[in-house]
Amino acid sequence: MLFLIPPSEGKTAPITGPKLDLTRLTFPELNPSRKVLIDSLAALSAKSPKKAAELLDLGPTQIDLVELNAHLTSHPCAPAIEVYSGVLYDRLDFPTLSAAAKMRAQTSVLIASALFGFVQLTDPIPAYRLSGSTVLPKIGPLATFWKSDLTPLFDGFSNELVLDMRSGSYEKLAPLTKYSNVIPVKVMTLINGVRKSVTHFNKATKGDLVRASMASARKFPQVAEGLESYFQALGFEATLEISAKGATNLIILTKDH
Repeated sequence: MLFLIPPSEGKTAPITGPKLDLTRLTFPELNPSRKVLIDSLAALSAKSPKKAAELLDLGPTQIDLVELNAHLTSHPCAPAIEVYSGVLYDRLDFPTLSAAAKMRAQTSVLIASALFGFVQLTDPIPAYRLSGSTVLPKIGPLATFWKSDLTPLFDGFSNELVLDMRSGSYEKLAPLTKYSNVIPVKVMTLINGVRKSVTHFNKATKGDLVRASMASARKFPQVAEGLESYFQALGFEATLEISAKGATNLIILTKDH
């Protein structure tokens, strides 16, 4: 089973480490597009920092993030799991997983990235600032830029379940609705008896799901029908539902405090 998780807006910039080497990243077929995007973002950030800050929705106190982008190829890199931060990554708490759980995560988790497409947890990357909804000069919307590269990657995962935990802007970078083995994960809560999408605890719950799955010795289910019992055994209130469009979704019901 493969877990697709979103990146984080916040990142921890490595202090030491190698420079960016695209040949060390997963999915080398993405490297030509990665280079185009990296070069474009770096040039914009170096030559027009104010414009870059505006396009990246950065405030005057965040100009250091533009500086990160201007030197993408020379700043230190670290494993992606050490660079991405935020609620989901805090709850995943990768450093405290057992050695076996870490190995499972390294082959079972892909992080969606506006800059790199998809990366595995151990792929060495620098800190950067770029969101999935950004529109760059000469590049255009990233959803248009990435779609033809990223979606076909999942032809290679047709024999396993894919749990899609990405947020909306990252779903658009690689639309996967045509793949019946890709199951979106929806975190919901009950408010006055009515089911609502969770807001604040959405990412936290997804981090809990990934951590519990990596830490468990239970075998991953091979078909969607096994997802309910799998996550229920891990302590989650999980149900499978068919949407109005006929798609199968995994619903995790939680408390939104």
